[in-house]
Amino acid sequence: MVLFITAIRTLPDCFYWNVLPIWVQCRVTDSPLCRACMEKNETPTHVMLECTGVTEQREIYLGSPATIPEVLSNLGGMLGFWNELGWLE
Repeated sequence: MVLFITAIRTLPDCFYWNVLPIWVQCRVTDSPLCRACMEKNETPTHVMLECTGVTEQREIYLGSPATIPEVLSNLGGMLGFWNELGWLE
């Protein structure tokens, strides 16, 4: 069994942030797949723009963003979104 350690942050600290899995909390898992949809790797870009498992919450807090800059322009919504998912704890 291979374990993946995913470190998550909500805000980028380098320009690689939309490619690498950078998250709010650290977790150890046997899969890099998204915990909401289990379809793709859990990256900030996937969760904030693509994930079908959090569509309802994303629309409530972020609307229908098409790009990461759109998400980042709504910091309150983004923090509310991550908090609603329980991924800021």
